[in-house]
Formats: sequence, structure tokens, C-alpha cells
Amino acid sequence: MRVLFYYSGAENFGIGSLAAFLKSKGHDVDLVFDPGLGSNLFLNLSFLNRLVSEDTLLKKVVNYKPDIIAFSCITNQYQKIKDVANKIKSLINLPIIIGGIHPTTVPEEVIKEECFDIVCVGEGEEAFAELLYRLEKKESIFNIKNLWVKDEDKNIHKNEVRPLIKELDKIPYPDRSLFHQYGVLTSRIVVMTGRGCPFECSFCVNSFIKNIYEKRNFLRRRSVENVMEELIFLKKKYKPKAFRFEDDVFAHNLKWLKEFRIKYAENIGLPFHCNLTPTTAKDSILGELKMAGCESVSMGVQSGDKRIRENILKRHYSNEAIIDAAKRINKYGIKLLTEFIFGFPTETPKEMWKSVELNEKLNAYSTASFIFYPFPKTELTQYSVRHGYLTKKSMDEIIKTGKGSYHLSCLLKHPYIAEIYKFSSILPLFNKMPGPFKPLLRAVLNMKYGFIHKLLHIFSMPLIDNHEFIIRIIEIPKMIIKTRRVLRKI
Repeated sequence: MRVLFYYSGAENFGIGSLAAFLKSKGHDVDLVFDPGLGSNLFLNLSFLNRLVSEDTLLKKVVNYKPDIIAFSCITNQYQKIKDVANKIKSLINLPIIIGGIHPTTVPEEVIKEECFDIVCVGEGEEAFAELLYRLEKKESIFNIKNLWVKDEDKNIHKNEVRPLIKELDKIPYPDRSLFHQYGVLTSRIVVMTGRGCPFECSFCVNSFIKNIYEKRNFLRRRSVENVMEELIFLKKKYKPKAFRFEDDVFAHNLKWLKEFRIKYAENIGLPFHCNLTPTTAKDSILGELKMAGCESVSMGVQSGDKRIRENILKRHYSNEAIIDAAKRINKYGIKLLTEFIFGFPTETPKEMWKSVELNEKLNAYSTASFIFYPFPKTELTQYSVRHGYLTKKSMDEIIKTGKGSYHLSCLLKHPYIAEIYKFSSILPLFNKMPGPFKPLLRAVLNMKYGFIHKLLHIFSMPLIDNHEFIIRIIEIPKMIIKTRRVLRKI
């Protein structure tokens, strides 16, 4: 069968994995990609979206003559995807399936939409393959595990989830060619070596998804040999200058890491970036990372206040532990990128200041700051509702429909919204500012929120991750040229 995916903004691991799996079953798979330049650099510049015509993208959808249209969706893309799906539905009457984080958390909301016929809850490889098999054989599709399916009478068939895929080595590694044709891959290629997360932070969707599967074998990892096969292939085919491992916590298994370090140094030898936490930034771990070629790490601190971290976020480590972890990272000559979030329920300006003060002690190479976004059904979102920071109307009209952004907007009824915007916009700049100028920024933080803070937010964007930001800026023209070239072939 002919499967056509639609995505916007960046490479998507889910689509890459699904495409490879479906191709291995003999299906034809392609992608319509919208660069989404208006928000691709965390700025709302919608006029840039005109550089690639939506009509041209829709024309490719029709001319591909697909048997089914597929979307993968994160919460903050849902509005855009729903709009595109409705337009596609008006052009061709074909089944449309949607999966990903947002449909997994609120399938009951997504399946209500006229444009979506099938919602995938959880992992999609086996469910999607079974769906295509049954469609091809003209068999009933209403009892496929992981799928919510709408019939002709608008009845919704809700099926339970199947077990998680235990052996990730059996899944073909993601098909990058779909995104490469559009110039999406940069000189630092992103890789995932596993699925799941060992932690249960209250603000993260992982805690909710674990419950869907009753926490059974949620954290899984590919073998080092399997990962190495993919890296060797990627290095040969796409000639990257570096890799970026996007596992929620890359270095949580020392035995796996030791084997990885030996084979990575032997076969790859390129610098790489990964994620870790204060609790995993141990000497034994950092030593292995450094010998393997780790150039930089991201460490999620989220708040400089112990009360916020422990009582609100469920992250149990002290400021001293965070400072010690940062010292160890710097000792090994690894660049530290810290991450903070502002606007948690009950957070005060005094506690926001503690994030600034703690980050000053970490000697971070770069700092990213975000605004708390109440993703559907997470523990902290439910807390926000119970304590009046979110109303049912806000949940139904804003959160469940994916409006807003964790870069630009605070959606809570928070008493300190102005301070949230101020601290979020200035922290990355504050981290890079030479000491003599920091009193000036402190004075700006004490000013009433306004134009100057919005301006400083724009200047702070390249400071979040200098290397990544520069790469993306440089390679945007390539993405536009390649996208137009692909669409001209219609």
C-alpha cells in the first residue's frame, strides 16, 4: 500500500521508524514536509511560512495517490496538523491516521475531529503494519490493538494497547531519506539509542505514558552493536560532523556505556552531545563519555529552588548535588548546557531568582530557559487544575487543542506572569554576560515587563545552544531549496 506522512519543522523519529518498519513489510512510503519556518527557531514569524506554499504541499498529497495519510503529532503542533488534515480531507476521501504524544494523551479529543478516522495510542509500528495488512485484505480494522477507529456510523472502537516492543534491535533503524530529500538533516545528526525514561518528573508526559503500559518494561535500549551499525551507516551516507543523542537520559547504564565507548571510538570518532541528570553525572559515567568523544551535555536543572524541585517537580536532589555535578562535568572538559523552566504553580519571583543564582554557580557553557507548559494529563497539569491555576475551560479550549508554546506563552492563571516572561527571556543572556554587566541585567529584571524584555529574548535565542542555532540558521536556505526542488517534481 501507499502511505504518505505529513510533518512540519524538523526530523521526526516516530515517522522515520514507522517508515522503515512499513517499508520492511513491502509498503511504499513517502513524506510531505513543511519547513514551518515561521516558528522553527522558537520565534513567531509567520510571514516566513510563505516561502513554501501550502497549496504546493497539498498538491503533492493528491498527486502521490496514497492509500492512507498519516500524521505524527506533538501537542504544540496539533492546531497546524488538524488544519492541514481538514484540507486534505476536503480534497481526497481517504483514511487519515494520527499518532504521537498528543493523540496518545488525549485520544478521546482527537478522534472527535471529522478529519481523523484512526488514532494510534502508544507505539505505532506493529499496529500500523497490522492496519495496512487488514486494509489490503479488506478485513475489519475495528479491533486492532493500540488503535481507536471510527466507523461509518461515527461509532468509536477503542482498543487496548498491545505490549511494548521489548527488543528494539528488531525494528529497522529510522529511515532518514524521507527527511534528507528536504534538506532537514544538519551536519549534527540526531540519534535515539532507546525508548523511555528512568524518571517520573511531574511535568513530563513520560509519567503518563508509563501508566498506559502499567510501567511494564518502559525503559528499553538497543544493543551497542545495533546502534553502531546505524552510526556507521549514517557516517558513510550523510557525512555528519557530529552526532546528538536525544535519549531522555543517555548515560544511565555504565556497562552499556563502557561497551559503547570502545566501539564508538574505534568506528565513529566524531564529537557528540547527549543528555544527563545531576544524579547520573558521576565520575565513572563522565570518564566514559569523555573517552568516547563527548563534546557537550545538557543537564535539566529546571529550578534553583529545592522546594519547587522536590515538592512540585518530583526531582530529588539538592543544590549542592547540582553544583557538584556541574563541577565534575567541567573537570572532564565537557561543555555544560543547563536547562531551566519558569512559571511552575506556586513559584514566586524569589524562587525564580534562585534559578538565576544557582545557574551562576554552574559555569555553564550555555543555558536554555522555557516556560512551563501544562501538557495534557501530566501530574503537574492535574495539580494546576486542582489548585486553580487552570480552569476546565482552559483545558478544553487551549491545552487539549495544543495552543500556546513552551517558549513563548504562560497558560496558567499565575500571579507572577510578568516575572515569568522576564526571567525566561533574560536567563540565557544572563548566563553569557560578563560579570561587570550583570548588575545591569539585574536592574532590567526588576523593571516592569515590556519591550526591552521582548527584545532581549530575541538576542538570547542564539545563546541557548550556539552551535545548534548557527547550524540551523546556515542550513535553512538549503532546506528551502531542497523542499522546492522536491515539490517541483510533482
